[in-house]
Amino acid sequence: MDPALRTPVSRRRILLGIGGLALADTIGVAGCATTVSPPTETNGGLPAGDTAAARDAVVRATALAAAYRTAAGRHPSLRFLFDPLRAHHEVAMSALGAQVPAAVATSPPAGTTGSNPTASAPAGVAATAGGVDESPTARAATLASLRATESRASAAARTDSLRVSGLLAPSLASLHAAGVAQVELLDLYLAQVNSGRPAATAGSVG
Repeated sequence: MDPALRTPVSRRRILLGIGGLALADTIGVAGCATTVSPPTETNGGLPAGDTAAARDAVVRATALAAAYRTAAGRHPSLRFLFDPLRAHHEVAMSALGAQVPAAVATSPPAGTTGSNPTASAPAGVAATAGGVDESPTARAATLASLRATESRASAAARTDSLRVSGLLAPSLASLHAAGVAQVELLDLYLAQVNSGRPAATAGSVG
């Protein structure tokens, strides 16, 4: 194992990438004191535009969680990176679903919503779903694809956070902030793979 891969990444940095949402018994936003009580209606009393934005966010999170799961199976050496990022998107799905149940109940299958260009799984990941491939070329393609999809999802969350009501805006802003950190993290590992270094292991993160 190349010892050079043991220095640049800390567990704190990975947590930065997945720390955009915090879940407790109530739903809150990391770094924000606002909490949201469970809604009494399927739309949480939100305007239709807010419900649509929440639905799109759930679709994006669902697709990204699936993409990270596929990527972890394809590249076991990067599972320590992909599994926490998948877990973040699963937390986002749960949080938004609890805040706006209609966002889950009415979410179309990934890739079918016209207003959400990031809904489908990343092409580079889907194309390599057949088995394990630890070649540098395959790992780089997967990381680049996930990075591009995370970037688009983060940008969409930012756009939506600026146009929805105050109740939903903090959650979407949190998704945007977490997405920015996740893109940076993926950039770091993509640069390592492109430099010809072998994949890191879970033991090298800490």
